Amino acid sequence: MRRQLRSSLLVVALAALMLGQGGTPLENPRVRRLGDQLACLCGCGSSITSCNMLHCHFSEPARKKLLSLVNAGESDSNILAAFVLEYGQQVLLKPPSEGFNLLGWLMPFIAIAAGLALVWWLIRRFRRPLAAVAGPEPDPALMAQIEKDLDNLDS
Repeated sequence: MRRQLRSSLLVVALAALMLGQGGTPLENPRVRRLGDQLACLCGCGSSITSCNMLHCHFSEPARKKLLSLVNAGESDSNILAAFVLEYGQQVLLKPPSEGFNLLGWLMPFIAIAAGLALVWWLIRRFRRPLAAVAGPEPDPALMAQIEKDLDNLDS
Protein backbone atom coordinates (compact mmCIF):
# COMPACT_ATOMS: atom_id res chain seq x y z
CA MET A 1 0.00 0.00 0.00
CA ARG A 2 2.75 2.38 0.92
CA ARG A 3 4.61 1.58 -2.28
CA GLN A 4 1.51 2.26 -4.36
CA LEU A 5 0.97 5.60 -2.60
CA ARG A 6 4.57 6.59 -3.20
CA SER A 7 4.42 5.73 -6.92
CA SER A 8 1.12 7.57 -7.40
CA LEU A 9 2.58 10.65 -5.68
CA LEU A 10 5.58 10.41 -7.97
CA VAL A 11 3.31 10.29 -11.02
CA VAL A 12 1.32 13.31 -9.79
CA ALA A 13 4.52 15.25 -9.10
CA LEU A 14 5.92 14.49 -12.57
CA ALA A 15 2.63 15.49 -14.19
CA ALA A 16 2.65 18.78 -12.27
CA LEU A 17 6.22 19.46 -13.37
CA MET A 18 5.36 18.74 -16.99
CA LEU A 19 2.34 21.02 -16.90
CA GLY A 20 4.42 23.73 -15.27
CA GLN A 21 6.67 23.87 -18.33
CA GLY A 22 4.03 25.90 -20.20
CA GLY A 23 3.44 23.39 -22.99
CA THR A 24 4.41 24.01 -26.55
CA PRO A 25 4.52 27.58 -27.79
CA LEU A 26 1.86 26.96 -30.46
CA GLU A 27 -0.81 26.22 -27.85
CA ASN A 28 -0.89 29.90 -26.89
CA PRO A 29 -3.25 31.83 -29.25
CA ARG A 30 -1.28 35.05 -28.87
CA VAL A 31 1.93 33.26 -29.85
CA ARG A 32 0.16 31.85 -32.93
CA ARG A 33 -1.18 35.29 -33.89
CA LEU A 34 2.19 37.00 -33.52
CA GLY A 35 4.03 34.08 -35.09
CA ASP A 36 1.88 34.39 -38.22
CA GLN A 37 3.34 37.89 -38.67
CA LEU A 38 6.97 36.68 -38.49
CA ALA A 39 8.73 34.95 -41.37
CA CYS A 40 10.74 31.80 -40.85
CA LEU A 41 14.26 32.54 -42.09
CA CYS A 42 15.15 28.91 -42.84
CA GLY A 43 14.21 29.42 -46.47
CA CYS A 44 10.81 27.70 -46.46
CA GLY A 45 8.89 30.96 -47.00
CA SER A 46 6.41 30.22 -44.21
CA SER A 47 5.69 31.98 -40.94
CA ILE A 48 7.36 30.70 -37.80
CA THR A 49 4.08 29.11 -36.68
CA SER A 50 3.43 27.35 -39.99
CA CYS A 51 6.98 26.16 -40.74
CA ASN A 52 6.75 22.39 -40.98
CA MET A 53 10.43 21.51 -41.25
CA LEU A 54 11.48 18.98 -38.64
CA HIS A 55 13.85 20.53 -36.10
CA CYS A 56 13.96 23.83 -38.00
CA HIS A 57 17.01 25.80 -36.94
CA PHE A 58 15.05 29.06 -36.92
CA SER A 59 11.37 28.48 -36.13
CA GLU A 60 11.79 26.34 -33.01
CA PRO A 61 14.03 28.84 -31.15
CA ALA A 62 11.92 31.74 -32.45
CA ARG A 63 8.74 30.13 -31.11
CA LYS A 64 10.36 29.61 -27.71
CA LYS A 65 11.61 33.20 -27.65
CA LEU A 66 8.17 34.42 -28.69
CA LEU A 67 6.52 32.39 -25.92
CA SER A 68 8.96 33.75 -23.33
CA LEU A 69 8.28 37.35 -24.45
CA VAL A 70 4.52 36.75 -24.33
CA ASN A 71 4.78 35.17 -20.87
CA ALA A 72 6.89 38.14 -19.74
CA GLY A 73 3.93 40.41 -20.55
CA GLU A 74 5.51 42.34 -23.45
CA SER A 75 3.19 44.20 -25.81
CA ASP A 76 2.75 43.03 -29.40
CA SER A 77 4.62 46.00 -30.83
CA ASN A 78 7.54 45.49 -28.42
CA ILE A 79 7.75 41.81 -29.33
CA LEU A 80 7.77 42.55 -33.07
CA ALA A 81 10.33 45.31 -32.52
CA ALA A 82 12.58 42.88 -30.62
CA PHE A 83 12.50 40.42 -33.52
CA VAL A 84 13.17 43.20 -36.05
CA LEU A 85 16.07 44.43 -33.93
CA GLU A 86 17.61 40.97 -33.81
CA TYR A 87 16.90 39.70 -37.35
CA GLY A 88 16.17 42.81 -39.41
CA GLN A 89 13.14 43.80 -41.52
CA GLN A 90 13.18 40.48 -43.42
CA VAL A 91 11.68 38.74 -40.37
CA LEU A 92 8.37 40.56 -40.96
CA LEU A 93 6.01 38.86 -43.40
CA LYS A 94 4.32 42.20 -44.09
CA PRO A 95 6.95 44.93 -44.14
CA PRO A 96 5.79 48.40 -43.08
CA SER A 97 4.52 50.59 -45.91
CA GLU A 98 7.08 53.36 -45.55
CA GLY A 99 10.31 54.36 -47.26
CA PHE A 100 11.67 51.87 -49.78
CA ASN A 101 9.09 49.27 -48.73
CA LEU A 102 6.37 51.61 -49.98
CA LEU A 103 7.81 51.21 -53.47
CA GLY A 104 7.40 47.46 -53.13
CA TRP A 105 3.72 47.91 -52.29
CA LEU A 106 3.12 50.39 -55.12
CA MET A 107 5.23 48.86 -57.91
CA PRO A 108 2.71 46.22 -59.06
CA PHE A 109 0.04 48.88 -59.53
CA ILE A 110 2.47 51.16 -61.37
CA ALA A 111 3.48 48.29 -63.67
CA ILE A 112 -0.17 47.46 -64.44
CA ALA A 113 -0.92 51.12 -65.22
CA ALA A 114 2.15 51.39 -67.48
CA GLY A 115 1.17 48.20 -69.31
CA LEU A 116 -2.37 49.43 -69.89
CA ALA A 117 -1.05 52.78 -71.15
CA LEU A 118 1.26 50.96 -73.59
CA VAL A 119 -1.58 48.80 -74.92
CA TRP A 120 -3.80 51.88 -75.32
CA TRP A 121 -1.03 53.72 -77.22
CA LEU A 122 -0.38 50.75 -79.53
CA ILE A 123 -4.07 50.36 -80.33
CA ARG A 124 -4.41 54.06 -81.16
CA ARG A 125 -1.25 54.01 -83.26
CA PHE A 126 -2.21 51.03 -85.41
CA ARG A 127 -5.88 51.98 -85.85
CA ARG A 128 -5.08 55.26 -87.63
CA PRO A 129 -5.95 55.23 -91.32
CA LEU A 130 -2.90 55.05 -93.49
CA ALA A 131 -2.19 58.08 -95.62
CA ALA A 132 -2.62 57.47 -99.34
CA VAL A 133 0.63 57.25 -101.18
CA ALA A 134 0.91 60.14 -103.58
CA GLY A 135 2.41 59.15 -106.91
CA PRO A 136 2.57 60.54 -110.40
CA GLU A 137 -0.66 61.09 -112.32
CA PRO A 138 -1.54 58.17 -114.58
CA ASP A 139 -1.21 58.65 -118.33
CA PRO A 140 -4.61 59.69 -119.80
CA ALA A 141 -4.08 57.54 -122.89
CA LEU A 142 -3.42 54.49 -120.70
CA MET A 143 -6.53 55.20 -118.61
CA ALA A 144 -8.61 55.47 -121.79
CA GLN A 145 -7.28 52.09 -122.99
CA ILE A 146 -8.16 50.49 -119.62
CA GLU A 147 -11.70 51.90 -119.78
CA LYS A 148 -12.09 50.60 -123.33
CA ASP A 149 -10.88 47.12 -122.33
CA LEU A 150 -13.27 47.04 -119.37
CA ASP A 151 -16.21 48.00 -121.61
CA ASN A 152 -15.28 45.17 -123.99
CA LEU A 153 -15.38 42.69 -121.10
CA ASP A 154 -18.91 43.68 -120.19
CA SER A 155 -20.31 43.09 -123.66
